[in-house]
Amino acid sequence: MSRVPCLLPALLGCALAAALCADAAAQTLTADQKALASYRLTMPTVRKVAAVTRTFVDEASRDPKVIESQKLKARLDLLKAKAARTEADTAEMKTLVDRIMALEEEIDSVEDLQRGDQSLAEMEARLKKRPAVMRALAREGLTSREYVRCLMALFKAALVEGFSQGKADLAALPRGISADHIRFIRENKAELDALQKEMTPKKK
Repeated sequence: MSRVPCLLPALLGCALAAALCADAAAQTLTADQKALASYRLTMPTVRKVAAVTRTFVDEASRDPKVIESQKLKARLDLLKAKAARTEADTAEMKTLVDRIMALEEEIDSVEDLQRGDQSLAEMEARLKKRPAVMRALAREGLTSREYVRCLMALFKAALVEGFSQGKADLAALPRGISADHIRFIRENKAELDALQKEMTPKKK
């Protein structure tokens, strides 16, 4: 389901929080968890990932399904704001909600990539279905694998740092979370916050 894309703690999702809990409880790390924990975050790569993500967001904003969903939501808001709704209004609201939900199940967003229930290979496969994003990856000199590893390593570390309000104990992190990633977020917080704002679609 499509929602507002994000990379940093202010907009983190519950699905990934649950995935981190599962990571902490696991006896051994999976291959994907090891790949993320060992990944080295650098600002040059994060900037490239941000540029590709902006392409993802811009492309999504032009998706006819997104445009239709936005129009239906605007109509739904008008009906909700009415002081006295008729039976016809109520019936229309139900129709609108059903259509909006159906559309959002079909809309791909950056947040969909960040769901905790997907493998890195599944995330790569989603990227490869979007020609504009693949062109952006090529332009930035990134592979789809590099993109998802950087995105998810940053996202998972940001989740931990966000939930701890910047006080995560580096000696007692959830399994699969790198202390180096937490340090990276702390050392580059200002630029990461700025990149987050750039990648958040403007409300229309």
